[in-house]
Amino acid sequence: MAFVQDEHLKHIFDLLRSQDVPCYVAGGYVREWLLGQPGKDVDIVVAGAAIPLARRIANRTGGAFYVLDEAMEAARIVYRAPSELTVDLAAMRGGDIIADLQMRDFTINAMAVDVHEYDAPQPRVIDPCGGQADLAARILRATREDAFQQDAVRLLRAVRFVATLGLRIEPQTESWIRRDALLIAQPSAERIRQELALIMAAPDAAQHLRKMDELGLLPGILPEVAALKGVAQSTPHIYDVYEHTLATVAEAERLGTWPNAPLSPEEEEFLRPFAHDLAAHFQPVLCEGRTRAMLLKFAALCHDLGKPRTYTVEADGRIRNLGHENVGAEMAREMLTRLKFSAKEIRLVSTIVKHHMRPSWLVKQPAVTRKAIYHFFRDTGDAGVDVLILALADQLATRGEALRTAHREHWLRYLRLAHLLLEHYFRKPTEAVAPPTLVTGSDVMSLLGLPPGPEVGRILEEVREAQAEGKVRTREEAEEMLRRGVPLGDE
Repeated sequence: MAFVQDEHLKHIFDLLRSQDVPCYVAGGYVREWLLGQPGKDVDIVVAGAAIPLARRIANRTGGAFYVLDEAMEAARIVYRAPSELTVDLAAMRGGDIIADLQMRDFTINAMAVDVHEYDAPQPRVIDPCGGQADLAARILRATREDAFQQDAVRLLRAVRFVATLGLRIEPQTESWIRRDALLIAQPSAERIRQELALIMAAPDAAQHLRKMDELGLLPGILPEVAALKGVAQSTPHIYDVYEHTLATVAEAERLGTWPNAPLSPEEEEFLRPFAHDLAAHFQPVLCEGRTRAMLLKFAALCHDLGKPRTYTVEADGRIRNLGHENVGAEMAREMLTRLKFSAKEIRLVSTIVKHHMRPSWLVKQPAVTRKAIYHFFRDTGDAGVDVLILALADQLATRGEALRTAHREHWLRYLRLAHLLLEHYFRKPTEAVAPPTLVTGSDVMSLLGLPPGPEVGRILEEVREAQAEGKVRTREEAEEMLRRGVPLGDE
């Protein structure tokens, strides 16, 4: 594969060559090229002042220019069109490119190509640390013993490379990570969030969380999750809260990979009809590349955070965690706020956690009425779908394989409930999920002679409930209901 395939990037490199300043492409772009993958994040090392050079390139190419670190002489150029590119320019460290590369985090990132050679048939890779050999062997190796002391976010980045590139941490590097694990408290919350989100977005997120724990990183990043270890649960739970949480993350990941989620025969019957609807729901990006599917895994990670704080043991020995969903929702809010997630993401995850027990209450009802469906989606909004999928993952992580065998009827009740609610949400939204507005607050005040206030809102809610139940279908029927003061059909 050619070193550069993007025409816009070729133009940027030609401009860099014309500046008569030694420039090198380093780090991830070189790594991805060697793996045969196109890169959109380009790191340029410049012998000299990088910020003014970046500003000139941005002005010539129409990119958005930002200073990243004035002291370190680093700047960024962002392009939205014609290519989605991010180009970072930084001053060379250590006097030459070899010294610069040797100061980097991992050998697979300590490789460079001279910009002046970018269009050669086979550009020479500058590789002083053996990164090509490690990449071929799928090994992650630190460039030096103090790599993690120089920048502690590298501790978490190691797990990210394991997650996204399928690498194995070599033993010496792993021992350095364990030794320096407590330093993970030093980096900014934004940098930790960036690495953690990439880990959670990768396949097998539960196993990567386990790796974080094995390396001693979990308590410093997610102490609320680490606190779940060893917290016992009564039957039908087969795991403690920590193991149950990781199992829930794994099941949420499986059930969130629409439209190609791998499903059991029973799941195929009840969930496959909504595969493309669910894909459209979970695939969109909410903020800075973070998708709703990734945030579903975060909700799974947080759904039982409240159990240690609500832990009680009854006289018969049964463990109870009454109200853990409300406590957990607040803990999730605090955790994601600490990690600098956006308000929209925090609201979504905390809503899912707060309501994740709702399906278990509905499934116990003799019949799920349209009014109950309305109340569910009224309280959960567009997070209702996420709540349903998490509830299914939660059940699978509670009973394990026995859910599909000894407890099959219990599982089928959950799947039937999910089918019913998804059908209303995606196929019949105006019936019980979000009935159309038939009367307004002004109508209520005019017909009933009421002043503005909470009583008007209460009456409007009664009208919407009557619509959801099918008792009110037109504006005329809604006005008649208001005049009589009782829902139609109650007399």
